[in-house]
Amino acid sequence: MNEVTNRLDSLLRAANRVLIVTHHRPDGDALGSAFGLREILRDAGKFAQVLLSEAVPYRYLKLCTDYWVEFDPAELAQFDAIVVLDCAAKERIALPKNCSADEFAGAKTLNFDHHRYGAPMAAAAALIDPERSSTCEVLTDWLLTYHWSLSPRAATLLLTGMMTDTGCFRFANTTGNCLRTAAKLLDAGAHLAEIVNAVFFSKSFEQMQFENQLMSEELRLACDRRFAYACIKPEMCQKYRFNPLEDEGLIDLLRELDSVVIAMLIRREKANCYKISLRSKDAAYPVGPLARQLGGGGHDLAAGATLSAASFAEVEQLMLKHVAALLN
Repeated sequence: MNEVTNRLDSLLRAANRVLIVTHHRPDGDALGSAFGLREILRDAGKFAQVLLSEAVPYRYLKLCTDYWVEFDPAELAQFDAIVVLDCAAKERIALPKNCSADEFAGAKTLNFDHHRYGAPMAAAAALIDPERSSTCEVLTDWLLTYHWSLSPRAATLLLTGMMTDTGCFRFANTTGNCLRTAAKLLDAGAHLAEIVNAVFFSKSFEQMQFENQLMSEELRLACDRRFAYACIKPEMCQKYRFNPLEDEGLIDLLRELDSVVIAMLIRREKANCYKISLRSKDAAYPVGPLARQLGGGGHDLAAGATLSAASFAEVEQLMLKHVAALLN
């Protein structure tokens, strides 16, 4: 315990109405921490709600329900605290279009995250620990330290975030503390089968067809097969009714190849704007610094950025140059 963690506890316990937000295109860690904390606060007798800017991805629909996607900023005055999870940079907060991030970062803000940022947002108190596998791990350790009650439902949601951010405890961010924290969630009643069936064993037939075409027609190998990348084309998404915002986990198909050290997905967000996701299997070749060099961010082994370019080919050539330099 220290001054920061004590302050987080006192401020959250004093709050009767809490609004919870996270980052754009929320993944399992963002959603698990947001909905898990909501359950804990509601069990403590508080009003708590999750605000998102878009619908929950398909794989999390069975776990994450009943949330807001619309909000009147004037109602912020009715909340005693705003908790920002898995996001320490103000510009990454996912909000409805009528809301400004400036209104969600300030004296009422409490922040939990595990990402590295140069300048974190303004907050009354923030707990940011890059050594933890996930925000769910950061949050769970803090909740247990301060003796908050964890119901089986809350534990299930928090374990979901830990499992997705560690690739079911396969990735290098899986530490002894991570596994011990996961064990405590299981002891609290987390339903492992529910997580596995909902998140990992619930692909639609169309998504499997999409993945098959991605690997058979779009996969490219470079740098002596140590670099694998693929482009998510709009026409493929239309053909298989695949929402490109549902691409979480797709990049793992590329890095499963035994020769691959770095994997990348490229997706067009809009005209002249491309999103790249990067993964590395070797700490000697971190992609985080590269992503930050390109204006993005993330961890050493998992990062991303948004690039301005005229075409997929332009992004491809730029990244081939950068990744070749990194691998060599």
